[in-house]
Amino acid sequence: MNVGIKKAISICLVLNLILGVGKARNVNYTSNREPLIETPYIELPVGVIKPKGWLKVQLELARDGLTGHLDEVWRDVGPTNGWLGGDEEGWERGPYWLDGLVPLAYILNDEKLIAKVKRWIEWTLNSQREDGFFGPVPVEGKEYGNSRRGWRLTWQNKVKEDWWPRMVMLKVLKQYYEATGDERVIDFMLKYFRYQYENLPEKPLDYWTHWAKSRGGENLLIVYWLYNVTGEKFLLDLGEMVFNMTLDWTKRFESEYPESWHGVNTAMGIKQPIVWYQYSKDERYVKAVEEGIRKLMKYHGQPEGLFSGDEMLHGKDPTHGTELCTVVEYMFSLETLFWITGNPIFGDYLEKVAFNALPAQIKDDYTARQYYQMPNQISCTKEWHNFNTKHDETELLFGLETGYGCCTANMHQGWPKFVSHLWYATSDNGLAALVYAPSIVRALVENGKEIEIVEETDYPFSEEIVLEFKKGEKVSFPLHLRIPGWCESSEVKINDEEVYRPEAGTVLKIDRVWKRGDRVDIKFPMSVEVSRWFEYSVVVERGPLVYSLKIKDKWVKIEGEGPYATWEVLSKSEWNYGILKECVEKKEDGFEVEYKGVRGYPFSPDSSPIVIKTRGRRIGEWMKYGGIHGPLPFGPWWSGILMDGPVEEVELIPYGCTNLRITEIPVVR
Repeated sequence: MNVGIKKAISICLVLNLILGVGKARNVNYTSNREPLIETPYIELPVGVIKPKGWLKVQLELARDGLTGHLDEVWRDVGPTNGWLGGDEEGWERGPYWLDGLVPLAYILNDEKLIAKVKRWIEWTLNSQREDGFFGPVPVEGKEYGNSRRGWRLTWQNKVKEDWWPRMVMLKVLKQYYEATGDERVIDFMLKYFRYQYENLPEKPLDYWTHWAKSRGGENLLIVYWLYNVTGEKFLLDLGEMVFNMTLDWTKRFESEYPESWHGVNTAMGIKQPIVWYQYSKDERYVKAVEEGIRKLMKYHGQPEGLFSGDEMLHGKDPTHGTELCTVVEYMFSLETLFWITGNPIFGDYLEKVAFNALPAQIKDDYTARQYYQMPNQISCTKEWHNFNTKHDETELLFGLETGYGCCTANMHQGWPKFVSHLWYATSDNGLAALVYAPSIVRALVENGKEIEIVEETDYPFSEEIVLEFKKGEKVSFPLHLRIPGWCESSEVKINDEEVYRPEAGTVLKIDRVWKRGDRVDIKFPMSVEVSRWFEYSVVVERGPLVYSLKIKDKWVKIEGEGPYATWEVLSKSEWNYGILKECVEKKEDGFEVEYKGVRGYPFSPDSSPIVIKTRGRRIGEWMKYGGIHGPLPFGPWWSGILMDGPVEEVELIPYGCTNLRITEIPVVR
């Protein structure tokens, strides 16, 4: 291993010790050993990056809401869960919840959450059999999984040793190890992977259920991580075995029209070829993923940065939905693609999903969520919707288990993992700010010298980001800064002296001697952009944010008591507006941007930091059908007899601030 990588590893090994959340360890658990490729960026351990500002508020809401209290209000992860030794749900739901709870607990250093985490971790570690297998195994004839969902009972006895939920628990254990340094995890994983290596030939990934075959990339990711920790050669052979048994996502992305694919499987599968690329070194796998994302957006793309999937891929109509599991799994895939390839476009993709789709699908106080979200969402009711998979028309309701419960368990990883991937160590001994949000990072560089950088910003609502060096005396290292692809006129200043104007869609590297008190001022000027979508409608964007027509809403409790009830959301204002063609043609001059500033939790209609004003008029013939709007009027729409609304000022707010919205907006003459 070269000197640069060794130095980068040293940064990662001691970070947790600095923060008091773990012990420094003489193991390589973040960067690649040969023969794996040298990745440009190296993940920092869980807990090293701390949120500030609006992002800290976001994590605290999760702590005080569903993430922190799910086991108290939802039986499926309660004390009778199979992953605690109980005889109820013992499949994916406990591991899903922990995949977000573990990083949240250690990022916030919350003792109550850490105590909850340890109960599950201890049972899991103690569940390992002599042969290496672990986790709950149902008793023949007993119900397995969520007994309230009858469809599971048809295959309950097939999932005794299903590989799939253990893939999720392995991701949980990786994060727990990074945060605590508990060496039992390494021995545990080695023993399990030896069991897997010996048993996969006779019991391949799809032996029990089809989920593991589609999602084998999750397994492969942890196999390589453990190889980097231990150097055990059999893990490389196991990785090849797992890759060959996994659904051929590479071929899909290269040659197939994306049709009838499961949305969540696709969100996970998008990273599998590039995870394998670390070992194969074949650029084919990188190109396949890039082509796959292009095809997904061409045929199923939606303006919030995702592809439709309700539950299967479902085209570009803005009244088709996307599952919350797809949102958080796609975010994690993009985070993985970024550190392996270093391609800044994956940072652009990640920010769009995180700042738009994720907050829009979760109630402001984190006590409820939707199963699906839609770009054009005029009500959240039990009326008819045009989804290809339905659950009693509850998919748009905000609740604890509306639609289906997988998203109740899996939603929690979104924001904590986002925090963990704001900063990276680099293969050239530096640090990288690749995704932007208010945060603090501490690291050791240049022979163990400690630095602390505080990122002050209201981004993505503000154009300005300030990096302040709070600790460090004359230390030399390169600082990498991602320049968004949408920003054509960025500016970076060092102490008001050095000025850089890097190109859009690049990574700026500043290699210099840094010291305490240094300041980096970054400005990403944002302009209003208009793009064409379904039926020649328009989508308004500014920087990483997508904007939607503001619709006043009314929340109606329809079931349950207390904070975790089920809610319908009804519109209290008209929604059937089009934007005037002359405003669209004027581009930025047709839109007035009003910045109100960030106050507390920003992703709410009432506290939206930005409002964009433009002109439009109602389309009288565009009406509601069931729980959705009728066919989107093809634009530009001509004024007619029924189009009797006058020209009015209309307000657009960030997509992530909305509960109801029209995002793909018709154009009217």
